[in-house]
Amino acid sequence: MDYFSRAQEQRDLRIKEIRLFLNNIIPQLQASNQQFSLEIGCGHGHWLTSLAEKEPFQYFIGIDLITKRIQKAVTKSQKRNLLNISFLKADAIEFISAINDDMKLRNIYIMFPDPWPKARHHKRRLVKSEFLKLLIPKTLPHTKLYFRTDHLNYFEESKNLICESAEWIHSNDHWPDASTSFFQQLLPNYYSLTAKRG
Repeated sequence: MDYFSRAQEQRDLRIKEIRLFLNNIIPQLQASNQQFSLEIGCGHGHWLTSLAEKEPFQYFIGIDLITKRIQKAVTKSQKRNLLNISFLKADAIEFISAINDDMKLRNIYIMFPDPWPKARHHKRRLVKSEFLKLLIPKTLPHTKLYFRTDHLNYFEESKNLICESAEWIHSNDHWPDASTSFFQQLLPNYYSLTAKRG
């Protein structure tokens, strides 16, 4: 088996595990009509746990690529006895691709993703036109996208993509929770934008 075949096989396995995870939380999701909000790059879960505590009738999922961050996030939610939140180690594109057809994203939060500052690495940024299109079949007509970064170029690029998109409209909605994330506490300046399904 060549490298690309192995990579695809491993990706398929990860998506299968994500689908199993989602199927396991269906009982919790039923209370919110199979809808949930997703934080991509949840870190230690501080911000999302705070939001879940304030919104007990919504369901939240946080994903991150770092195992230790997910472990800390799970511990936070367990200490607060929160039943409306889950955390999973997962890649954003793979997770979104794995969402079942009967589940829908209520809101998406992306806070301080890797800006890949060098021009030759911009293609690795998460917020791209392909990503915005991937979200459409997984979202609701009123779904909102919240994006925050400390990198001005990434902010402007993302804003332009949203303004040019046929699927998303730039909006002036307030940030859903004033609590700060771990990364936000380390950064003196940041830029925020919100968008909604067009």
